[in-house]
Amino acid sequence: MITYNFGMNEKRIYPSRKSLIKTIIIFSIVILVLLYAAFSSRFAWAYDKEGNISGYIIQDVAIILIWIILTVIASYILLTKNYYVLTKVDITHHKLNQEVTYSFNSILYIDEEYTKKHNTILFYLNTGRSVFLVLDNKKEILDAINKGAKNLISKQEFHAKFPKIRL
Repeated sequence: MITYNFGMNEKRIYPSRKSLIKTIIIFSIVILVLLYAAFSSRFAWAYDKEGNISGYIIQDVAIILIWIILTVIASYILLTKNYYVLTKVDITHHKLNQEVTYSFNSILYIDEEYTKKHNTILFYLNTGRSVFLVLDNKKEILDAINKGAKNLISKQEFHAKFPKIRL
């Protein structure tokens, strides 16, 4: 886990690689199934009695190579272009070329049970919107949110304010 300090005002933190790799594996399997369902010979070479096996095998190998290339590219992008920047007043999530900023003052409730169980921070904003952020290995993001969020309320208060949201 790499953490960068940008002076006294900013700190860049990368999410847990283990959690991201789980996402990559799921993405990779879905891509493989889609590619193979759309373009493969579906192992017709094993049942071909005429002996035109090489064409089918080349097609299947090409699909597997495309899958490997897409998995490597997606892995690189997800592992390098996904990080958080912590400041004293907010947290900014950089996702590829997009930036989403969450002010600590707008965070009302942190679901500690979900956070511990799934290794992903679940917090709710003052609009009732839920936000999921993958934790880093040292849980610095959770600590920063707990220290910086001054408007935190209890589960009962949150449920009274937003009765339609299930916690």
